[in-house]
Amino acid sequence: MRKSLLTLILVAAACSPGETTGSSTTSSLPATTTTTGQATTTISAPVATSSTMAPTTTSPASTTTSELLEGNWADEPLVTTAFGALGWWDGSGWLDAETEGALPVVGGEDYQVIRLGQLDVTTAGSQTIVCPPLDVIGVELTDPELLGEFPGPYGVAISAPWPLQPHLFEEVDDDGTYAGFASELLSDRGLEVPDPVIKQLFRTDLEDDGIHEVLVVAEDVTPGFLLEAGDYSIFFMRKVIEGEVQTAILGDTVVLDESDQFGALHGIGGVADLNGDARMEVIANLAYFEGFAVAVWEFVDDDLGPVVALETGCGS
Repeated sequence: MRKSLLTLILVAAACSPGETTGSSTTSSLPATTTTTGQATTTISAPVATSSTMAPTTTSPASTTTSELLEGNWADEPLVTTAFGALGWWDGSGWLDAETEGALPVVGGEDYQVIRLGQLDVTTAGSQTIVCPPLDVIGVELTDPELLGEFPGPYGVAISAPWPLQPHLFEEVDDDGTYAGFASELLSDRGLEVPDPVIKQLFRTDLEDDGIHEVLVVAEDVTPGFLLEAGDYSIFFMRKVIEGEVQTAILGDTVVLDESDQFGALHGIGGVADLNGDARMEVIANLAYFEGFAVAVWEFVDDDLGPVVALETGCGS
């Protein structure tokens, strides 16, 4: 598997602590397409719901620092994992490593590593094949273990000197609110789970606008990646857009029966500013039976929401 299959859907939902909105609204979206009898990793569009949302208040936007690190950095900083390069920003857009073929490296560059807020620095060599079964190109990192290990959480490395996490990113505890949201999303997919397990829960401010995004992974799966009926792994983001709380699905696997045991597990690797524009992107993990993938989600605007900017993977 070279490319992970990740899609976006937006659903109107109820407001929760840490999310800001102005007034109650009603949204209409296309009807859902639900796949039954197998593990599903994408759903084309959700059923829209309407709700009354009470206003809340967020903390002020964080202060951005422009301090740069000293080191041997690339002119066009490469975003990479240990098992494959994702790509880079050329000043006007994202360039995919696989599509471009040649990476903007000569070898010996420094790389900042970010994983769930943890920051480190390593170095890497010149371009090489780092996933031989699929001929995935990348660079050999001196300390690949800094990025994490299978099945995650797993971060990325980038040969850039700017602050990678200039804004809010913090882990928070669930009081049952987000388990409730996850239960509704799973129910929409045909699986009734009264109290889903919240595996990861983070509050962040990707755009430094004082409006918090909440990143959630709910997951309960059979150990060993051979999934059973009732297993689930769903990754979603909640954000206030034009006074209405929206939910974006960044990955989901729901097993309705045992006809397909090889579903994917989703996770959050962190958030980071990967193109130097002081706006942070979301690092998503996707682990499955014989492989692993990392995707970078960029929040484009209120109309498009988050979209996959870069991704790479290694496995069969």
